[in-house]
Amino acid sequence: MCHHEIIGDYYRGCGHFHGRYYTGDVSDCNSERCKTSKSHMHKTAINCGCPAVVTENRKIQNMFQTPHTDCQRTTR
Repeated sequence: MCHHEIIGDYYRGCGHFHGRYYTGDVSDCNSERCKTSKSHMHKTAINCGCPAVVTENRKIQNMFQTPHTDCQRTTR
């Protein structure tokens, strides 16, 4: 699987990573069965059966000591 770099915020209070944006940096796995690889065998097919799994290479931009707002709502 290819690795796509994503920049985001990490909330230590709950362990939540909130991705902000993808940088466009991709580590290509060169697999014919990976949909996001440049070596994908079905480049012109509209609906191929290859998995579209994106593996994120997470980079932390901001770190917060509190829980994420979605996690705060579920604990109250």
